[in-house]
Amino acid sequence: MWKLLRIFILLLLLIPVFSWLSWKLEDRNHINLLVIDKTAPNSTYSEHLSFFWVANQDRWVKSNGEIYDFATDFVGFHPHSDGTYTINDLSVYKKEDLKNIADSLDVVYFADTYGIYNSNWKDHPDYGKDTISLLYGGLQAGDFNLLRELKRRGKTIIAEFNLFASPTSAVLRHQTEQLLGVKWSGWVGKHYSTLDTLLDPEIPKWLPALYRKNYKKEYKFKKSGIVLVDNKEHIIILEDKTHLNQRFPILESELSTQLQYNVPEKIFYPYWFEINTTDDRNYTLANFHIDVNKSGKALMDAYHVPTSFPAIFEHDQKYHFLYFACDFSDNPMGIYSSYFNGIDKLSGAFYNPNQVKDRKMFFWTFYRPFMKTVMDSISARKKRELKYVD
Repeated sequence: MWKLLRIFILLLLLIPVFSWLSWKLEDRNHINLLVIDKTAPNSTYSEHLSFFWVANQDRWVKSNGEIYDFATDFVGFHPHSDGTYTINDLSVYKKEDLKNIADSLDVVYFADTYGIYNSNWKDHPDYGKDTISLLYGGLQAGDFNLLRELKRRGKTIIAEFNLFASPTSAVLRHQTEQLLGVKWSGWVGKHYSTLDTLLDPEIPKWLPALYRKNYKKEYKFKKSGIVLVDNKEHIIILEDKTHLNQRFPILESELSTQLQYNVPEKIFYPYWFEINTTDDRNYTLANFHIDVNKSGKALMDAYHVPTSFPAIFEHDQKYHFLYFACDFSDNPMGIYSSYFNGIDKLSGAFYNPNQVKDRKMFFWTFYRPFMKTVMDSISARKKRELKYVD
């Protein structure tokens, strides 16, 4: 009996070793990748870490064979442990330089252009205060010029919330919307597990003030709910049961999307999202749906805000453009689990299925299978191109 038990324990201990070896021995995919993240106030790099997780497990490496490093291999705002920071972006390049960069790249991923404000930079005197002074951020001319050159060359562009929203200037937003066939409505939203400002410190101080300004009455919300705000300082607060049948926005995938990307038909989405429309250049892969009751519908109708709107859309003809109208890659993950093949088979151990607000559940059940399919497709395309050149 003891002998069998020791053998069992040994095999159990060897499983991670074999899993790591299996990952290590897989063929590497040489992909020239550029990640742009202007919203990295600390060393968690949460806005792009999930993307690197999938890229790492898919064995994406640089042209020299080195693994991509999520802490250094991106363009934008780079925080340092001593309280300083470095801004490394495309503003230093001329248009001709950007053409050469576009020629060299396979994929560009716009993780977040929101940027850094004084209030969320830990070493700024205004840290933690309710200020809206921008330190760095927004889509800039260099970013737009690179987007245009990538499109002309038929390259892959992946982007997500908030490519179009504040603090990007109205002029650059309009140019980017025309370039990519997207129109931002001005509205962004987020689910809060409680709307009680005393219980949730993440609720910004301006939110109750904006509600009082718009509705001329006191802010008395205590339950969970969805907050919608637009760029004209309008606000809609949808409280659970009072206005909502379902407290979370629901991400609903088309049948073809479910089959192609191995994702569920419906899943709750617990974080930031935006409301866009798209022209016929792009096709919709999934929609957001806010399940409101009669009172909630009346609130949204008053501001002409739809209850269903595109969540993921794509163009895949002369160029490849994939857009997520949410903080798709902002999931609280660690990088080390990406070094093991078959880790997804144990994904249920990393989250509680009853905690639908847990973004780790969203990562394992939707983000990972979706993005892995995308990356596998890019890797296969690159191999075909190399084979054709050879």
